[in-house]
Amino acid sequence: MPELVRPDLRFMASFVEALKEGHNRDTLRPETPESIAAVDTDHAGFIASLFVTPDSITLPDGSQGKAVPQTLLWWVEGDRFLGSLGIRHSLNETLAVVGGHVGYAVRPSEREKGHATALLAAGLDHIRHNLPLKRVLLTVNVLNPASIRVIEKNGGVHTDSVPHLWHPGETALHYWIDIPA
Repeated sequence: MPELVRPDLRFMASFVEALKEGHNRDTLRPETPESIAAVDTDHAGFIASLFVTPDSITLPDGSQGKAVPQTLLWWVEGDRFLGSLGIRHSLNETLAVVGGHVGYAVRPSEREKGHATALLAAGLDHIRHNLPLKRVLLTVNVLNPASIRVIEKNGGVHTDSVPHLWHPGETALHYWIDIPA
């Protein structure tokens, strides 16, 4: 049965396979053969880098903004990497528009198997037990109906539609999910 875990070396071979099949670590910057090779060259260094929160991030306009603390978890079964979940502990000005508290992704070969719904549910449970958040914001591109269904299945309530900061001309939907005690 799949579970949420901290990224670990034992999943790296499968993680690299996922990158090669089209899984992206960042929805804004697709992987390249060079970026995949860099990850595959130094597994230990890559894992260590996942636990360092940068002081700043690059904003849509190219300027630098303050980064927020986050937790990164991987969705795995046995030694197989299935997907990832990022939990931002707070929102900055940009994340309040696009990004929200929670982001998730499932590797291409594991999509349409219910993993995204289960992954988000497990992430919400992790928040309930480990963070003081009472509700979380998830944002989704209006052009992503599969993710909209996942969010709604997990109790997401659509509250707003805003211009997408990273994709001009597109719309981001805001969904809030309550985290009951």
